[in-house]
Amino acid sequence: MKPDFWLERWEREEIGFHRTSIHWALTTYWHQIAANSHAPVLVPLCGKSVDLHWLMLRGHPVVGIELSPKAITEFFTEWGRNPEQERNSTITYWQAENIRLVQGDFFEVYPDKPFQYFYDRAALIALPATMRSQYLDHLISCLTTRSSGLLVTLEYDQQKMDGPPFSVTHAELSGRNELYFDQLARRDVLAEYSHFAKQGLDYLFETIYRVTRI
Repeated sequence: MKPDFWLERWEREEIGFHRTSIHWALTTYWHQIAANSHAPVLVPLCGKSVDLHWLMLRGHPVVGIELSPKAITEFFTEWGRNPEQERNSTITYWQAENIRLVQGDFFEVYPDKPFQYFYDRAALIALPATMRSQYLDHLISCLTTRSSGLLVTLEYDQQKMDGPPFSVTHAELSGRNELYFDQLARRDVLAEYSHFAKQGLDYLFETIYRVTRI
């Protein structure tokens, strides 16, 4: 999957993955991740997610990484902010208040300091199996030891529908020695996504994990 795939999706506004409301897992489980901490949070492949606002309002400096300049521009426009911009080689940094968006390929972004927390609602499941291991490797390189994060995945019969979003099973995740995945919730959300049901799916499980770097 090439970067142009996602750039074209944004240009054509084929962004069914975008949500206009805060994800329920944040409001339900984030306190188990960060408790009373106000440390920075990394959000890979963030798009223009409104979840960034929720994290900022709870005192976290938020760093999102996003490939599409259109997504970033729309994020700040919809927020009503005029961000400061800084360019460095192939990376552009956009910042307003306590949200900093890094425009670039996630696999080519190396933070100055590792993060203690991360949030992934639609990054891992956006990638095919051939790229997910690479994604987790790079994510680990961006995190401190004993860091933690909240991960949202989807599970369905991949033979009945091709991604993205892709199906990610617990068996796949549990094969990672550097990360521990603690399942917090799992529910069938097929009724909430009728377009997936039309693809012939019999189930669509949304699973929430607390992830710890060992």
